[in-house]
Amino acid sequence: MSMLDIKKLKLIICGLLILSVLSIACAEAGAGSKAVPAGVGAIEEKILGNPVVVSSIASSGMDAGYYYPEFEKISVDPAYQYLELKPGDSKNFTVTVGNKDNKTIVLNPRLLIIPYTENFINESWISISPSAKDLKPGEKEEFEVEVNIPENADLGNYAVLIAFAENVPEGDVAGYYPNFPGTMQLNLQVWVPPTVQILTPYVNDLVEAGETYTYEVKLRNTGSKDIAISPELTEGGNVIYYDSISPYGGVTYAFGNDAISVEAPEKVKAGQTAIVKLTLKVPADSKGSYTGSLDLNIDDPGIREYEGKVSLNFRILPVPEEPYETTFKAGTNGTISIEVSAYQYGYGLYTAGENRDLTPSFEMNLKDPSGKEVIPALMSTKQSGSINIINNAYPQPYLPYVSARIAGGMETYNQGSYQGGITTFVETYTVPGAAGDWTLSILPKNTENFEYSITVGAAEE
Repeated sequence: MSMLDIKKLKLIICGLLILSVLSIACAEAGAGSKAVPAGVGAIEEKILGNPVVVSSIASSGMDAGYYYPEFEKISVDPAYQYLELKPGDSKNFTVTVGNKDNKTIVLNPRLLIIPYTENFINESWISISPSAKDLKPGEKEEFEVEVNIPENADLGNYAVLIAFAENVPEGDVAGYYPNFPGTMQLNLQVWVPPTVQILTPYVNDLVEAGETYTYEVKLRNTGSKDIAISPELTEGGNVIYYDSISPYGGVTYAFGNDAISVEAPEKVKAGQTAIVKLTLKVPADSKGSYTGSLDLNIDDPGIREYEGKVSLNFRILPVPEEPYETTFKAGTNGTISIEVSAYQYGYGLYTAGENRDLTPSFEMNLKDPSGKEVIPALMSTKQSGSINIINNAYPQPYLPYVSARIAGGMETYNQGSYQGGITTFVETYTVPGAAGDWTLSILPKNTENFEYSITVGAAEE
């Protein structure tokens, strides 16, 4: 890089230097108490010592090849490899490296630490053959990469760059660029099969103020040993309710975690299904929503912390005291047809005891142009639903994230591999018409929403 280019970069580098150091600190903090490799620990020193190749340049949005064009003369296929391995497993794969330059390139494959990774990989886990190669113009070489996971490896995600060119910058620089030329990224997921299956991925219900509800969260132990659990409600899971009376949207909460009690066994016995019972006592003055999670604290190494949680969502059923009113004009004496509809999405799941009737209904009233009350006749009702055909081995996109390994064998609340989504309810009313202004009132029940349509027919001759 010329001195002129260096001068142009100094302003960018100075402005982004602090961001780089803070990013590194965050990466180290995310590693917890684990030791940070020397290459990562020395990032700050390298940045200060060589500002031209500082990784903060990546924050400018420029492609790595703009600053390191010499490495674009090396092709690496594949540029990315993802492996899922258990402790004690091994895996081999081949990487093909090509020379697109007009001169010989010296290849010395080595590992470069990536700053943003859950765990830092031990270099002894990976061996590359051949260990060096002089590649002539137009030539290609196949490198065999062998990955060996020790029996005592920590579970989790690992990421590392494999650099094939001799002078690729250290990982604290190259690691900030996606697909840095002359390298390939290797991501490892070290895992063990979970023993406990969470058969209740979430609880979602429409509840009434002042009422009490119970729910069952089912856990199945597919292993040969008892697994300890210690369920507890997580804090800070409340959804805000905005009070329309306040000009600034005054904030209150539907209720706190103290409205929910948890009963659970200490263990899920081998080969058996256990039930965690939730009892919700909705305060009489509750409004709005509650969202939180039940952290099951399952002592199963195959379940990561964020996977062992059950999402909780409760909405307080709004009960309007006065009906909704609207006016419309009939241009003829034809029959008036009124259609009103509402939809619900998966309420009442995993409720213990008898199922509650949450079917929406509507109390309809009309006033004709003379002001006389007219009761419309209910002509038909209609119920329609959306059904997802699922593979139980995989989580569904509308559910909170559930590991595919946990979801294996997950019971759906419908039959087999069918899972219900939105259900729509429609009622149709008619009344003899008359030209003029009409008033329609609708008092809904068991719903948070509704839609209506009014059709005035042609006058009969």
